[in-house]
Parts: sequence; structure tokens; C-alpha cells
Amino acid sequence: MYIEKKKIGGRTYNYLRISVRTGDKVKTKTVAYLGKDPMTEKQIRKKIAAIPKSIIETAKKELKEQIGNDAFLSHAQIETLNEIKKGFSRKIKIPDRKLIADMFTDFKTHYVYNTTALEGNTISLAETNLLLNKDRVPAGKDLWEIHDHINEKDTFEYILEKKPDVKPNLIIDIHARLLKSIDKRTGGFRTHNVRVFGADFDTSPAAYVEADMKNLLRWYQKSKKRLHPLILAAIFHEKFEKIHPFYDGNGRTGRMILNLMLLRDGFPPLIIKNSARKEYYDALTQGHRAELTKVDPKQHHAIVHFCYGQLVDTYEKIFGKWGG
Repeated sequence: MYIEKKKIGGRTYNYLRISVRTGDKVKTKTVAYLGKDPMTEKQIRKKIAAIPKSIIETAKKELKEQIGNDAFLSHAQIETLNEIKKGFSRKIKIPDRKLIADMFTDFKTHYVYNTTALEGNTISLAETNLLLNKDRVPAGKDLWEIHDHINEKDTFEYILEKKPDVKPNLIIDIHARLLKSIDKRTGGFRTHNVRVFGADFDTSPAAYVEADMKNLLRWYQKSKKRLHPLILAAIFHEKFEKIHPFYDGNGRTGRMILNLMLLRDGFPPLIIKNSARKEYYDALTQGHRAELTKVDPKQHHAIVHFCYGQLVDTYEKIFGKWGG
């Protein structure tokens, strides 16, 4: 902490300021106005002693949070996210409930098509619309592809309504909902080692999956006050995919949890487009180079920026078109 003197209109005013350094970044903040000169050193010390410690600690936390966010997104990008949050909040409070339902039907149709296509589902966007919204089953498709779409729709509707807290049992439950009638290996984390086809990273050994998931969730809770919700959700998603806690359905589960985190913080859900598949997987791979419970601006920059772009695009092309 230090005293800053400002001369305004021929008078000198005293302010208590603090600075916080993280790496090569330094942020400063005014904590309190102490008074105008003439003031003795004793008077200044007395003013400082009267400031509640909670105010100083809160200011320090705010500075650390600002530094953490600055490592990933610019001030303008943070402001864009804030405007999106405000706009989304207005839209979901529109009195016309049918309009809101139609808005989310629009989102679900595009979300289900893209998130399943990333996993090899061949049902087209037009067929997705007919299946989910007209109860018309596309011909010539495997049964698992049909279940895949219906499960995604039902699971998203569940998280949208309940917005449950992100805990181990909830993650296991979401996975089971998404893999219903597709894969019987649900109800818990995997107990054998697996590899991701074509990937150049190692998933968590089976013996450490449960511990790694607990550590990840502990990191998530600890980082809530330090990182912007979008940054936090994006990095959590990367770390979840690296652990790969299930035999199958990790991508679908991870993207659903990412959207649950956004919804719980008042942001709209996002769509990771199948057309952006390479950029998405490249960003995840880069993030996988970081330690499980560490945030590395160099390695995580790509996944944060990717998710930021997908969120802005989803809002502009879907949610922004509804309700004025």
C-alpha cells in the first residue's frame, strides 16, 4: 500500500492505493480517500488504521481477478460478454413464454446437430429439425444416432430447467442421460485406461481418474472468484477432456457441462460448430500441455478465445434474433 497525492485546483488530496503483481503484470486501485493537506503523518496513519481490513482484502482480490482475466481477454471483450449477459437476461424475462420456448428450440436444434456431428453423427441439420421438432425419424440412420439426438435434447432441457450445481454425481448423471440406450458403461467413472484415437496426449490413468476429477472440481470452486465465468468454463472444459473420465461420450458430456456453467452464471449457452472442428481440437490440444490444476495463459489462450468466439457467434446468430 502507498499514499498517492493528487493536486486539484491548487489543493493536495491524499489517497490510499494498493498494487498487486502477478508475473509481469501490475494493477493498482484506490482503496480510500484520506483527506486533503495539510495532514501530518500521524493523521494519515490514523485514517489508514480506521479502514476495515475487509475493504483492503476485497480490493486486493478484485485486482488479482482483473489480472487473471486480462491474461486471456481484453477489456473490450469482457465488456462484450457483459452486454451479452445483460441482453440474454432481458430475453429470458420476456412475458411471452412461447417466444422464449421458440428461441430455445432454435438453439437446441443447432446445438444438438453440431455437438453430435462432432462425434460422427450423420444426421443433417434439416433432419435434426424434423426429428426433434416434428417427430419425424430420418430414414437410413443408425438407431444410436436417433438416441444421440433425443438424449442431447432431453439433457439440455434438464440443465436449463434445474441448473444443478456441478459435482461428481451430477457429471456422472449427465453422462448417463447422454448415453442412454447407446452405451451401458455409465453410472461411474471409467476403471480402465483408454486412448483417444489420433490424439497426442495421455488421458488420466484409470487409477487416478476419480482423484483427478475431485482435484478439477476443487480447482473450479477455488477459481470462481478469480476468473471470469467464460474463462473458467473454457479452461474447465479443456481439463475435463484431458482427464477423459468416461469410456465414451466425454466430448458430449464436457460441452453440456460447459453450457451448464455458463447458464448458472447468467450467460447464454454456446454452440461449438462442427465446421470449427479443427480449431476446436487444436485449442484443446494446446491446453492439454498445461498441468491439471494450473492455469497457463500461454497454453489456455487458444481455448478461451475459441469459446469466446463461439459464444459471441451463438448469441448474434440465434439469441440475438429473438425478442428484439
